[in-house]
Amino acid sequence: MSDADLPLRTACGFVLVREGDEGLEYLSLVNRKRDEPGLPKGHSEAGESELETALRETEEETGLRIVDVRGDFQSEMEYVVTRKGRTYRKRVVYLTAYAPDQSVVLSKEHSRFAWLPLHEMLTTLPHENLRESVRRAALFLKDPASCDLAPRSEAAADEYLRSLPEASDHILEHLRGGARLARTFAEALADAGAPVNVEATATGTLLHDVGRALGKHDDHPRAGTVHLRTTLWAPYAFACISHFTKGASGEELLEAGVDADLVADFRRLTDLQTFTWEERCCALADACMKGSTAVLPEERFADLRLRYDSRAVINLQEQKTTAIREGMAAVLGRDPLELVELA
Repeated sequence: MSDADLPLRTACGFVLVREGDEGLEYLSLVNRKRDEPGLPKGHSEAGESELETALRETEEETGLRIVDVRGDFQSEMEYVVTRKGRTYRKRVVYLTAYAPDQSVVLSKEHSRFAWLPLHEMLTTLPHENLRESVRRAALFLKDPASCDLAPRSEAAADEYLRSLPEASDHILEHLRGGARLARTFAEALADAGAPVNVEATATGTLLHDVGRALGKHDDHPRAGTVHLRTTLWAPYAFACISHFTKGASGEELLEAGVDADLVADFRRLTDLQTFTWEERCCALADACMKGSTAVLPEERFADLRLRYDSRAVINLQEQKTTAIREGMAAVLGRDPLELVELA
């Protein structure tokens, strides 16, 4: 009998995170029988959806009633298991969610738990398929710690861009100009105490139009994200979608007329509910770049209205840019555009 002929059982759970003092923390549960760290999960019951199973099992194992499920993230694995003389295929699906503000109450199945930063979580988990699910969730959630695990420089990103088939001088100068602005914003925010990774901001901003450098002009946010996720630059893909959305929710994008299939893909690729400081710096910088020239956002958006028919989308982007600018000003005590001599 081949593996494909074996009976299949499905289990579902969560890569569960919370906001810690130093950033995101991931829940590790130690199985009592095997004394082995893992993630909350359990087998599906008849008629349950994957989400229903994950919610029920997580509550049973941790006492946590999950309500903040993020996007349509899914990490799936399959392997062969032999237990009590029975051999079967086991399919495991992990979703991701933020934990509620309540204490973990363990079931008898687990002996202890810990909330761990990303690097510790990856060191603790004993199986590569579990580690890969956590890495994928961290990328989806745009955890800045992913950049710490794979540090890259703006200079190296520039070299990588120049290797791509349609990285014209026009695209490169646009991206370099945006990276300079984003770095300036990030440095000022970091000095003001905001939790922002300056080098990751500049590097991500330099790569935000990588889809265009690949020749995917009409689909560059999605194409750039998908491409970078297959490379060593995966942690810096955060900027590909958010420079376009400017922090808008999926519902806002749909209302503005963005294609429903595209929004669905965005929801599978990234957490639209979270908008990091790195993303805000990139989004504002992109809103200030008219070609290779830094201009006020209102000039950039006026130019976009002349070149594109998507007026509702451009209006939404401009509204969100204003909100980003105001939010930064509240932290900095001044208009961020003053830092780059645009205001």
